[in-house]
Amino acid sequence: MAPTLTQSFAQPSTRPHTPGETGVPSPPERAPGVAAALLLPLTDLVPAMAARCQMHPSIDRIGAELAGWAREMGLETPAQAGFERMAGRAFAESGTDAAFLFAKWLTWLFHFDDEWDEKPAGRAVEIVEVAFERLDLIARGSVPASSPVERAFEDLWKVTSARMGQRWRRRFLMGLAAQGAACRTEAENRCSGRVPSVAGYPALRRGTAGPYLFDLVEPCLGVEVPVELRETPTWQTLMDACNDVTAWCNDVASHHKERANGDVHNYVTVAAVAFGFSDGDAVTWVNDRIAARSKDLRTAARRLPGLFDQLGIPAGQARDLSRVACAFLAAPRAQLEWLLESSRYDVP
Repeated sequence: MAPTLTQSFAQPSTRPHTPGETGVPSPPERAPGVAAALLLPLTDLVPAMAARCQMHPSIDRIGAELAGWAREMGLETPAQAGFERMAGRAFAESGTDAAFLFAKWLTWLFHFDDEWDEKPAGRAVEIVEVAFERLDLIARGSVPASSPVERAFEDLWKVTSARMGQRWRRRFLMGLAAQGAACRTEAENRCSGRVPSVAGYPALRRGTAGPYLFDLVEPCLGVEVPVELRETPTWQTLMDACNDVTAWCNDVASHHKERANGDVHNYVTVAAVAFGFSDGDAVTWVNDRIAARSKDLRTAARRLPGLFDQLGIPAGQARDLSRVACAFLAAPRAQLEWLLESSRYDVP
């Protein structure tokens, strides 16, 4: 049974999970990366990030099928990437299909993201524009996919869009366009040597994280959020705060790697430049911002039962929408555990 919003607000259990316990596979035997370990103070600052997540009972099957799908699409995914483990935690109490679909989208998104973060294309505005334009055309059935990243997107879009209505599909494509605009801004910054401002960075980072990633919870769970709810400040805060918390956690974990690559699009770097902080002080400052934004996330979720009543949402639909909200609440801790065990941000 999926958790209710009330259960999600309860003090998280600190009972340790024993390796080999039913539904809880043993974690990989590797120490946390130095950068990811800088996020551990959040377990004191944010109670909801203190308790270990459950893991989907079919995680081994999900991981094997994900690896097979990535090979079929031509995506080169390191064995230690572990994208299925993040999805397996965020959708621990959902069906296998939900966790598998989200894991595939995570795999695709991180491959696509690497095109801009780690390759010369991230400095070429024209390449960024063409790449996002082609994805939009592929989604509309106007051009065939060619590269592995495009073929994987086409495959995922066919499966995902078929589950949702026209309004959701338009919303997804708007989120894709927003990511394209944000990646274009990053390319312009890299060319000019400009470091984003502290005030402007959160909105830019929210764009590059892929706003549609948070819309994907709906097709994974088979739930479509009605427009009258989605356009409320409460639901928008719920989504934006989840985006901010996970994106900023990623920034802390990836800071050393991105600095080594000469990329300034990282909240730790932005804070260090703006305030003259040392790396340690900048990380502390970002962790404090993450803790504050985590509070916004949970405050918005607490308002939902009253908002459901106010909008006249039937009880059954309200339960389904609560499942979407619970996935947002689970995401920060699920991502934290993945960051601590993944080798993605290791610096040679």
